[in-house]
Amino acid sequence: MNKIKTEFPLTQAQIAHYHEHGYVIVRNFFAPEEIEPLRQACDRDRSLNNTQSEVDYGGIGFKLSVWSELGDSMLGVIPRMARVVDAAEALEGEECYHWHSKIVLKKPTEGSVAWHQGFGTWYEDYCLYPKLVSCCIAINENTRKNGCLQIAKGSHHLGRIENVMLPNSNSSCADPERLKIVLDRLEIVYCELQQGDAVFFHANTLHGSDLNETNDIRVALFCTYNVVSNEPYNLDNQQHHRYIPLEKVPDSALREKQYNGIFETQKFFEVETADDPKTGVSIRHGRTKKSIANV
Repeated sequence: MNKIKTEFPLTQAQIAHYHEHGYVIVRNFFAPEEIEPLRQACDRDRSLNNTQSEVDYGGIGFKLSVWSELGDSMLGVIPRMARVVDAAEALEGEECYHWHSKIVLKKPTEGSVAWHQGFGTWYEDYCLYPKLVSCCIAINENTRKNGCLQIAKGSHHLGRIENVMLPNSNSSCADPERLKIVLDRLEIVYCELQQGDAVFFHANTLHGSDLNETNDIRVALFCTYNVVSNEPYNLDNQQHHRYIPLEKVPDSALREKQYNGIFETQKFFEVETADDPKTGVSIRHGRTKKSIANV
């Protein structure tokens, strides 16, 4: 059993905020110098070594790079760090395992993301319960102007909202009729983050974001965890979602540079363009593009 524990545990007040509101912002979760190498790497190579897939949300897309395997690259180390894993387990109350991680890099005029719930598609991945939690880490400053994460406060209490296909698109979002009423009634929180800040949010929390209206990129790293008892009951075509025990690394791993490369040594999901002969929908690792935002 991994005995490594975090130096920065969540407080009871932070855990209570998460359960009441569906999210919690943790300031200074990472020191800027810890993740500065990743920011610089994204700035140098904005295609992340040609690993990005484009997601279409009604004609306004964004790009992301996704992985599930956790090796010794910087992107394999961060999701295994004690401060992230222990926080996820404190919020869910039981052992967690890595579901997937992704980098969303918004270039100028890119990146509008329709309102959705993670569990909207994880339900379709045969998870019985919405017992998944995501951690969004600001790799550079995330602001309203550059399209920071938005959250509908308390929306996790609504339960799962059905996804519907968007017109003239292979993408889907939460039922627009129900969504309009929800967004009229609930407070919208703009998760403006400084470099190194993080926000944890529930699988049923409605979230989205606006376009990047600045002249620079906006970069966020998302790490998602599932509880062990909620492993999909059907793993056909999604072996990457099976339970694999996490090998935690200490909170000092980035400070001590205990990693090998950044994204050039990381194994990402492959970018594929083949179409399903039955539906005509592009397939990527057995997943349709309509659900790629939640992979």
